[in-house]
Amino acid sequence: MSGKYRVLIFDNNLSCYDRLRKMSVWHEKGFEIVGKTSNITDALNICKNSQAELVICFNRSSLPSTEAVISAVSEVSPSTVCIAAGNAGDSETMRRCFIIGAIDYVSEPVSELRLCEALDIAEVRLTQSLSGSDYSQTVEEFISELDISDKRFLERLTAFLNESKDVIATTESAADWFGFNKDYFGRLFKSKVGMTFGIFYKSFRIRYASRLLSSGRYRVYEVSEMLGFSSVDYFSNVFKKLTGKTPSQVKSL
Repeated sequence: MSGKYRVLIFDNNLSCYDRLRKMSVWHEKGFEIVGKTSNITDALNICKNSQAELVICFNRSSLPSTEAVISAVSEVSPSTVCIAAGNAGDSETMRRCFIIGAIDYVSEPVSELRLCEALDIAEVRLTQSLSGSDYSQTVEEFISELDISDKRFLERLTAFLNESKDVIATTESAADWFGFNKDYFGRLFKSKVGMTFGIFYKSFRIRYASRLLSSGRYRVYEVSEMLGFSSVDYFSNVFKKLTGKTPSQVKSL
């Protein structure tokens, strides 16, 4: 099974690369090495085109500085995370790498145990970063499909959804956010959108779930948990009712 996160190795040491590729921790943690480069322009193009979610940058005198690579990657692809690798005694380089955004620093020779720890950190950061991007895109897409002439209402609804990423919104919480009582908000929302807030929000969450599943990065139970459904079975039933497909069918497309 291919990894849900793709890894680019920035290095010019072939023996080190071959050693890394043979480590089983990549597969176990859901990562997949997709290539190696020592050219910073190539690395930036790969990241900019969303072909790698993680870059491991080795610190060698024959390469561009690790700090320069990490800084450039962060600028062209903010969702990509970077791990620095180098001499254990080079505390100054380690400090500078952390300052500019490296999520970890692993010492050479890289052990499988230490790499496992670094990948755990990367997975947490990537889940937060990529799911956040997926969420924002879903909000933008979903709102754009509404046939509503009241731009102010759309702006406020967009803001509400964006601020509700990590919670399960209800008619009550939406009414409070808009500054209305529940009954008035319910009538207002239906008159503006053509459906109740409950139906609207359920449809939005399933659209977000579809995006997460189709990315191939998440299992069905992970998406169910991320969206706060009480069980995978309930999530699957709601998903199929609204889309006509099971979550597994969407994930395999």
